[in-house]
Amino acid sequence: MIEWKHVTSRTGALVTAVFAAFAGFTTHASAGVLQSVRERGHVVCGVSDRMPGLSAAGQNGRWSGLEVEFCGAVAAAVLGEREMVKFRPVSASEGARALSQGEIDILLGGTAWTLSREADLGMRSAGVLYHHGQGLLVPRSFGVSSVLELSGASICVQQGTGAEIAAGSFFASRQMRAQFVLGEKWTDAVNAYRNGSCTLLTGDVAALALERNKMAVPADHLLLPELITHEKSGPFVRQGDDPWLTVVQWTLLALIEAERLGLATTTLADFTNSADPEVRQFLGRETALGAALGLQPNWTERVVGQVGNYGEIFNRTLGEGSQMKLPRGANELWTKGGLMAAPQFR
Repeated sequence: MIEWKHVTSRTGALVTAVFAAFAGFTTHASAGVLQSVRERGHVVCGVSDRMPGLSAAGQNGRWSGLEVEFCGAVAAAVLGEREMVKFRPVSASEGARALSQGEIDILLGGTAWTLSREADLGMRSAGVLYHHGQGLLVPRSFGVSSVLELSGASICVQQGTGAEIAAGSFFASRQMRAQFVLGEKWTDAVNAYRNGSCTLLTGDVAALALERNKMAVPADHLLLPELITHEKSGPFVRQGDDPWLTVVQWTLLALIEAERLGLATTTLADFTNSADPEVRQFLGRETALGAALGLQPNWTERVVGQVGNYGEIFNRTLGEGSQMKLPRGANELWTKGGLMAAPQFR
């Protein structure tokens, strides 16, 4: 049996219609983004300024996060320097418009890969940069390691959101009892969890990790291994510009393949004269991969040398080397049980 109750006295569901404004919206692809980027001398990335771990602007104006690092990798591949990128904060409701009208070259900002974004909004996914979803946070004092041990639990969730619907479906499909404690705002749900009004807090795993870090003793709270939903987010470009799509897509794949090959900022020099045919091919020693797009033969070497491989980037932005301390999970390499994989560089 699933029950709901409110943690605030105010009523009314939170209205979410992010893409309604784009109904019937037509887009056009302006040819030659790659050429435009080279002419202006920098890449313009549309990101969020409020997603720590993915993209956020610090008090010093310095941008950080997985998506920020990725944009630096694209700049290194195309222009030779990771710093040749500018960031424009865009909200979820304006990202597609900004991309369509050429105000940004790449849209990130935690944008999930969906059919409507490609079929209706003139966007094209360049791959999965980050596997994530809706998770669950619980006090360690409860002594559980799985949500399956928590039938009958009370769960704090933001009212009127997809998280509320998904959590209800998750518990109902497992025939588990649950009581939902609804917060009109995310902060209401978090505060209810803090004061013990519920057993679990549910939301995006990155948001949960951030809230955990704000607790008096972060280690007293555990992110459970189960995900209620699984989403894929990553870079988007405008439809109709295949050269630019190819560059952005294969820059992402280069980060993944570099990790598989053992290439990192600290080890790259050791592989400079490697006899390994895969390494030599990847580093452009055998064939100038990407030459038809105007990329330099050593573009992958520049990307790894200046930014690192995917594992390095994940670790310092979202993983154990960051304040988020998220496990790799699905973002681990396929060789280690994850979902990150790249086609062959040949």
